[in-house]
Amino acid sequence: MEGKKVILEIDVSETDRYDRLLRYVYLPDGTFVNAVLVGAGFACAVAYPPDVKFHEYLTQIEQEAKANSLGMWAQPIEETPISRSVDIAATVFIDPACPRFNAPGNDNDNKVEEYVCITNPSSAAIDLSAWTINDEYGWKYTFPAFTLDAGASIKLRTGCASNTPQDVYWCRDETAIWNNGGDCAYLSDAAGVRIHEYCY
Repeated sequence: MEGKKVILEIDVSETDRYDRLLRYVYLPDGTFVNAVLVGAGFACAVAYPPDVKFHEYLTQIEQEAKANSLGMWAQPIEETPISRSVDIAATVFIDPACPRFNAPGNDNDNKVEEYVCITNPSSAAIDLSAWTINDEYGWKYTFPAFTLDAGASIKLRTGCASNTPQDVYWCRDETAIWNNGGDCAYLSDAAGVRIHEYCY
């Protein structure tokens, strides 16, 4: 799209909670940019009612991208085992396959069901103590003493309860964290080094 004029189409909502325009984007030749991004595996098809005009269409395109292992849906390449902890830590990622950024009902009343997922696909456990995850706005969560086992995933839930090996809780008293209209999650290690980011 760089350097080109685009056509913006509204669905129902004018803006999200950060006053960002919510639009479908087209090039002058009719190319549907939203569909191109989903079809290439660079974006997910997520329903944010009432703005669901193209959700069924985009979901179909997403399934095709998954079937063809495109973009974020690409199969991981088998690599020689790595012994250095910094390299192993770099394999930990924010998993796009399981998060729920839009909890059922009112997010602010159901924060336990709003969560982001972190997966460790490596063959070694990773110490996540003092690691952080933050959103685009800047809200930050710091992990307590916690080890993510090899091949395991963890859900970081916005609400409050007792931590388990499968769930940790932000225990946020204020509003929900993740913007239903799109946001970014940034995962950093204890030294502040960015390990992974995921935008939706």
